[in-house]
Amino acid sequence: MLIANDHDGERTLAAKDTPDGAYTCPECDSGVILKKRGRKIAAHFAHTPGSTCTAEGESWRHLLAKQVLAEEFTRLGYTAEIEVSHRAQGRRVDVVVSRVDARGNTRKVAVEVQDSAIQVDEAKSRVARDLRLGYDATVWLFTSNRAATLLIADEDDEVRVPAEMLWVDNRYGQGVHIIDPESREMWRVSFEGLHRSGESYSWYGPGGEPTGVDYPGYSPRTLRKCSRQQVGFKLSSVQGKFGDKWAILLVPDDRQP
Repeated sequence: MLIANDHDGERTLAAKDTPDGAYTCPECDSGVILKKRGRKIAAHFAHTPGSTCTAEGESWRHLLAKQVLAEEFTRLGYTAEIEVSHRAQGRRVDVVVSRVDARGNTRKVAVEVQDSAIQVDEAKSRVARDLRLGYDATVWLFTSNRAATLLIADEDDEVRVPAEMLWVDNRYGQGVHIIDPESREMWRVSFEGLHRSGESYSWYGPGGEPTGVDYPGYSPRTLRKCSRQQVGFKLSSVQGKFGDKWAILLVPDDRQP
């Protein structure tokens, strides 16, 4: 994790110049160790071996993505906070992005980074908790590790899309957004459904081999054709499909072609 509490209870961001000392986890109050070096990983705090805290175990790519997001959102004039904890609700938001609107109200968006699989029910639960906590929306970003096949697929390739990404696309109608934290690039992948009119196939058996079984009119649920567009980190609200909820669209900023 990137944030810990110092001996005064103040939030402290791990960095190369963060002083050594006693730090505690904001989630479980146990002591954590400041680690400043690594081949790829950013400075961070770590629990002692054997910890069962939910804040432990994030990949270096996840940590770096949160740092990049905070820096890029700040560059664009937003206020960005990393790892905002809501302990009473069992929720820790990866990055909170906020800005004061024309009426003087602070509008907040929760940004979630997924470097590994997540159950759809858990994703739904996080969105529900975020709405109760006063966030306008929850933005879901998948890393270049979790969504690797979507980034290398050719325009006409058929790609098997994980359930949580299909859920994000269905809920917000914007495809999925992918961050490559090493290159600091953001991509939007849009999906096109498949329909087998006369030569449809069940496609794959348990071992991944084509079955050759014909199902005319079959629409594979997890297979999609996809297309990519590079986008920036600027946020824009658009009306979501659920009426009273707002989806957030990442749009090109002034650095993108």
